[in-house]
Amino acid sequence: MKYYVLEGTFVKNLPDKSELQKAIDEHLEYLKKGFNDGSILVSGPKIETGGGIIVVKCEDINKFCSDDPLVKAGIQEYRISEFKLHDCQSYLKDWFEQ
Repeated sequence: MKYYVLEGTFVKNLPDKSELQKAIDEHLEYLKKGFNDGSILVSGPKIETGGGIIVVKCEDINKFCSDDPLVKAGIQEYRISEFKLHDCQSYLKDWFEQ
């Protein structure tokens, strides 16, 4: 399994507020699937800017990103950083070892 930190950034020309909120709601449902299957460790919005941070494990990170409703809607782009675990808090070891 590979581990990634994703930094999502909103594009400059955002849709109207209702369309943006719809895409965000769909994005949150998409992330919920990742929490339910254990592939997402943490996620959350960046403070004072559009976009967010996700720590995820998966084999096909490009598919994970392209399937995100915010990406499909052209609202968000991801910067992908793969990393190897060096160490972590003991309570996180189960997630990394699964």
